[in-house]
Amino acid sequence: MGSARLELNANWAGVATDWRCPVCRRRKPEIARLTPAGVVLCQLDRHHDHLGDEGVRILWRSQRKTTERARNDALHSAVQACMGLAERFHTVLVCNDCNAADGAAKLALAEEIDPNFSFAPSEIGRFISVAPNRTHVVDVPTALTVWREVAEDVRDRLAFMRVMAGRIAEGRHAREGSGYRPDAKAALMTDILGEAFGDRWRAEWLPGVVAKRSIQRDGFASSVKPAGKARVAIPTMQDLERFTAAARPGDFWHAPPADWCCGVCDRSRLEMLRKAPKSGLWTAGAHRRRVFSVEMRPEALWARNGWYNPGLTYGDFEYVWVCKDCRQIITDVRSTGHNLIDDCLSVADLRVLLISARPHERPEYDRQAAGERAQNNREMIAAVQSFDEHRRRCLNLFHQRRHLIRFHGEGVVDEHQIAEIEDDHIDVNSRGAHLAWLLVEGKRFSDANIRDKWPRDEFAS
Repeated sequence: MGSARLELNANWAGVATDWRCPVCRRRKPEIARLTPAGVVLCQLDRHHDHLGDEGVRILWRSQRKTTERARNDALHSAVQACMGLAERFHTVLVCNDCNAADGAAKLALAEEIDPNFSFAPSEIGRFISVAPNRTHVVDVPTALTVWREVAEDVRDRLAFMRVMAGRIAEGRHAREGSGYRPDAKAALMTDILGEAFGDRWRAEWLPGVVAKRSIQRDGFASSVKPAGKARVAIPTMQDLERFTAAARPGDFWHAPPADWCCGVCDRSRLEMLRKAPKSGLWTAGAHRRRVFSVEMRPEALWARNGWYNPGLTYGDFEYVWVCKDCRQIITDVRSTGHNLIDDCLSVADLRVLLISARPHERPEYDRQAAGERAQNNREMIAAVQSFDEHRRRCLNLFHQRRHLIRFHGEGVVDEHQIAEIEDDHIDVNSRGAHLAWLLVEGKRFSDANIRDKWPRDEFAS
């Protein structure tokens, strides 16, 4: 297509070349197209029914948690059984243009259709005009006809979910036990791969490893469309109260204090509440970000690094609460396909990258600078990865010891665990003291996990 720039996502990489979109019936060579910014777009999306999401919200809004764990478990199990009852179609892989056509039709009909509605794949096919290597043309009047044909069914499904929510709240659909069934073959494969190649190749991580090797995101922040200025909807305190009441008890939104402001953009809860562009619903969120402190203890630096101290070493972290929009900056940057970790940008980085943060709008930030800064944070990323490896190891030793000590003498447990750390740079005669230090670290990290746990036990399902 005359361009060396490529925007290719994991869904595209995960299907064969002769895959055909179930809606427009185009194959991958007919789906790929050149964007106005000169990037070859190769993208497939998972199209799901947002009506199912609203059904889940209806189910949870009517429930009240209790201090009785068995009652909460039965409640959760009943809700799980009913979650899919509002959906009109199964989640399906479609081309990016078909998924975008659904959004375009809903946006054009926003004043008439239910904001939680999604067109089914067969319905999208009725109102699009298809051609190779270009976006679809949406026939809005036909889309309106489709909506009017299914509107009553949509209302009926949501009414049914409200009925089921009431029955569950009354305890009329309680279910004991859990639907979880371990897969013995998958567990065996995980153990084999983990033993042979280390944690990086554990079976449950393989899809992510393969995807990272396949995707390419040269199109990140490449749009040439002028930024339109839409009218900003201003929420009231009553809107905020209704939004907060609708959030599930264990949602992070409830975790920070009522007067919390985002640790990046400094907006209050009311100021970060905004209308989602597609659904028209109020949206906001709270997320935890780690702020690391540099390891200054000489004994810790020696135990972890030996005489070779390569520079930045982290010893601990504290959580800072940030808003959903500021958290999205990291998600955007990671989507560029450069194998970046979740801590590729610090809270301080995010504050520097902000251009503006107006109430009830997504903050503006320097996208190019964000990508460059994340890729240049090599030393910080290496320090985070080293800290996480150290923390995971200490926690494993600490909890393993608590389990083994119930069945074996302390000497036997010491011998077993010292054998696990024999590859460390510590000499043979000092390994007992080194193990003791690692266990103290494990206790420190375990206490922090308990302190920082969310949701709290009273909200746990």
